[in-house]
Amino acid sequence: MSLGSSSSTEPGFVAGRLGRPHGLDGFLGLYVEPEDLVHFEIGAVVHIEGHPHTVRAVRRADKGHRVAFAEATSRDAADRIRNRDVFALGRRALGEGEFRPDQLVGLDVRPGGGRVTGVISGPAQDRLAIKRGDVVFEVPFVEDLVPVVDVESGYLEVVEIDGLTE
Repeated sequence: MSLGSSSSTEPGFVAGRLGRPHGLDGFLGLYVEPEDLVHFEIGAVVHIEGHPHTVRAVRRADKGHRVAFAEATSRDAADRIRNRDVFALGRRALGEGEFRPDQLVGLDVRPGGGRVTGVISGPAQDRLAIKRGDVVFEVPFVEDLVPVVDVESGYLEVVEIDGLTE
């Protein structure tokens, strides 16, 4: 169970997120789902803060990937776009058990009640923000804790665990 790319008011959808600069030649950390690496092939055009950026290079790193753009060839230029979402124009097809955040937000939570109010992306796993009454809590979005997601019927099931769903 995992998330596909999310939507936004920017053109297209969020294909990844930039991290901190690495080195002096404009490389930045790249947080991206493996399936979305297709949007970061050399020569591909993505958008950062509404501006087109052409992928100059992408490489595997110890903890993920690093990317460099033709429009940011120095550490200073890379620093200006760090911690930004990267938007691509075409969405990839979702695989079995994958959901986009906009499909999950608003779903009812069963059995204890509540509603999904947000999706928090994380390096190890994504989490659902759930509001139950006046309390908001987070649940890791993994099959053991969220065994059923029925987008068409408008609900998902969360395994009730003391301390997690309170």
